[in-house]
Amino acid sequence: MTALVVIDTQVGAFTGEWAMPEGDALIAACQAAVAEARRLGHKVLWVQHHEPGGAMDGAGFAIDPRLAPAGNEPRVVKTEPDAFSNAALATLLQGEDRILLCGLQSDCCVRATALGGQALGLPVAVLTHAHHTWPSKGRSATEVRDAINTELHAAGVPLA
Repeated sequence: MTALVVIDTQVGAFTGEWAMPEGDALIAACQAAVAEARRLGHKVLWVQHHEPGGAMDGAGFAIDPRLAPAGNEPRVVKTEPDAFSNAALATLLQGEDRILLCGLQSDCCVRATALGGQALGLPVAVLTHAHHTWPSKGRSATEVRDAINTELHAAGVPLA
């Protein structure tokens, strides 16, 4: 079976002074991935970053309501970039043949989770069109995302 892990698509990333560029496009890509996973009967899991006192705290901690997580879909809270730093995630994914990752932030939590899953020997893959980030070091958010896709591919993480 396949599982979809949606990383850090929380209200705090899409609102306020730190609202990510092209956030609506990322939400739409994640909505499509979630809808397809549900249609195919795949497991959908939600990862939430907890950042006390930061954008991912208080009202910002909630998953963006446009994604509408189902009540029976597991949620895992993390405080480190690698979602597998919470051992509960690997436990929930035991027996999966393929683990697809999407969400935020390409150059932080998506990258760290992909590499963390790979280090654990898990069959992780990244949905190239369904993760995003903020501009950084003179590069647009899209350029950063594309560079991460290239980096992950070179590291042996499959892209989907």
